[in-house]
Amino acid sequence: MVLDTHFLIGFFAVLCRCTAMMMSAPLYGSVVPVNIRVLASVVISLALTPVVKEYLPPVPTELLGLFLIAGREVLFGLLIGLCMQCLLAAFQIAGAFLDFQLGLGSAQLFNPAMGMSTPLGQFKFWLGLVLIFLLNGHQLMFSAFVSSFAMRGPVGAEPIFMMESLTSMLGQLMLLAVQIGAPVIAVTVVIDVAAGLINKAVPQTQPFLISTPAKLALGLTAMSLGLPTLVIAVQRGLDIAFVGLDRLLGGV
Repeated sequence: MVLDTHFLIGFFAVLCRCTAMMMSAPLYGSVVPVNIRVLASVVISLALTPVVKEYLPPVPTELLGLFLIAGREVLFGLLIGLCMQCLLAAFQIAGAFLDFQLGLGSAQLFNPAMGMSTPLGQFKFWLGLVLIFLLNGHQLMFSAFVSSFAMRGPVGAEPIFMMESLTSMLGQLMLLAVQIGAPVIAVTVVIDVAAGLINKAVPQTQPFLISTPAKLALGLTAMSLGLPTLVIAVQRGLDIAFVGLDRLLGGV
């Protein structure tokens, strides 16, 4: 390894892409301090620069070329982080579906510190994050990071193709979110239908007041029984995210 101009420009390009990925990917989010993420990006970039040296951009002759290289690499890194964010957002949306069905969606009114998140949404988010680490999703992310240097990227690609790739990935992730929450949604729908029939037969009763704790108890039970299938959902989500990333980055 020779510390010449080509290596320094290559290291700068890899560092821009890695830093953008580390800052935007939720796997190393707000829990990890910024200085730790920046230091990790420097170490990873220094280690990977000789590995991807044949794909590194040539040395620019003008300052504008250096800014173009930085912008291109940051865009690559943000796309990788965006795909990981979309994956974890699918699990959070699945939890939000469950909160809405079980009547826990108003938890933000009683605890404003939760912000826009809901109890089961936060639970699904952190559980999905743990499962991604257990299934080596972070290693797949770095593997995609290295492979991205051999791809042409979104620069010069047709906007329609990029939009189709992005909407296809988001659509599949939204379908995955509905599938994760399907058992609880089915249970709550059955309870609502039963409460409606009781109310139709005996109008003097208040079945919907009785059905609320029943939905909460049976819904949480259904969610607990369906937790083992979340591993399959995470594996499916990783496949969707990285296939969509491959299409966005111009892979075959």
